[in-house]
Amino acid sequence: KGLKRFKEVIANGKRVYGKGMRMIVYMKPLQAEGNMNNILQSRFAIVVTKTYGNAVERNRIKRQIRSILVTLMPQMRQGFAVIIFPDTTCKAMQYNHLVVSVKQVLLKSGVLKQ
Repeated sequence: KGLKRFKEVIANGKRVYGKGMRMIVYMKPLQAEGNMNNILQSRFAIVVTKTYGNAVERNRIKRQIRSILVTLMPQMRQGFAVIIFPDTTCKAMQYNHLVVSVKQVLLKSGVLKQ
């Protein structure tokens, strides 16, 4: 279920690059499993490699990106699968710069409504 879908997104997704991160967006609508109404939901994964830093730094950037995605969720289009890979340059970014960077990459990829 999870790994198969993850590999499908990496193999077929569109790569989008932005300041401090890269993103893979799979445009094919994915149906949420167990959803009776067949509503297409956008799904997000945040992948932080060990080269980013220790566990505290990796978890911190994941929490920050997750909170940004939650606040932007009402403005997003449905039916996308997105994998976000933050770079080590995100460590030096202040939170408000990280918000701008995530917004720009989501706009560039077409996930965020204008």
